[in-house]
Amino acid sequence: GLRLFLRRLAAFTLAEVLITLGIIGVVAALTLPSLIENHKKQVIVSRLNKVYSTLGNAFITAKEHEGEVDSWNLVDYTQSSEYENNVLYYILPYMKTLKICKNERGCFPDISYGSIGTTSYGINIERSDYYSKAILNDGVLITALTHRNNCTNEGSPCAAIRVDVNGSNPPNILGIDLHTFLVFKDRIVPAGAVKTLDGSFYENRGDLCTAHVVYEKNLDFIKDKKCEAYK
Repeated sequence: GLRLFLRRLAAFTLAEVLITLGIIGVVAALTLPSLIENHKKQVIVSRLNKVYSTLGNAFITAKEHEGEVDSWNLVDYTQSSEYENNVLYYILPYMKTLKICKNERGCFPDISYGSIGTTSYGINIERSDYYSKAILNDGVLITALTHRNNCTNEGSPCAAIRVDVNGSNPPNILGIDLHTFLVFKDRIVPAGAVKTLDGSFYENRGDLCTAHVVYEKNLDFIKDKKCEAYK
């Protein structure tokens, strides 16, 4: 009972108690950072897969209400930065959002994003007029660039959608918390899932890591500082 426990506790000297507490502290100091880091990675994996599912459902619903993608009024971002010509204009109405910035500021952190590899990304999405931007109701930041005036080619993406799954929080690195999805005529896929963005430039920048996170559900590629096309 309690008395027996107290008697046994009293049998330990103060020095022994302090040594035991010290050992516990050292073990905690060695293991906690790793546990915290692993938890952060799992949060990224979970949120990215949730966004992928949400995007896919919104894309299907958008096509049901707005018509097939090749009938949308998409315009290459180098020719028009108007929100109405961006793929998000058609998809966001079918997603839950906190804020839609269109091409204005106020949705992304005012920073230049890094990349996991040797090729710099270095784009300040917040300050770019080319990117349409919004904040989803779960805090995920979403942006998109339209790359083609039409979406008729089944083998080439007509737009790229990027999401920062943990909002404005660090590390703000392409391939870790900033990820890319490609919009095709009939589907949205994680970058790296198909051989459209292969090559050393994209491998070393981090664009192709999204497929790895979605399918492998880990961020083990960080140690290699690049991602090859998944297939």
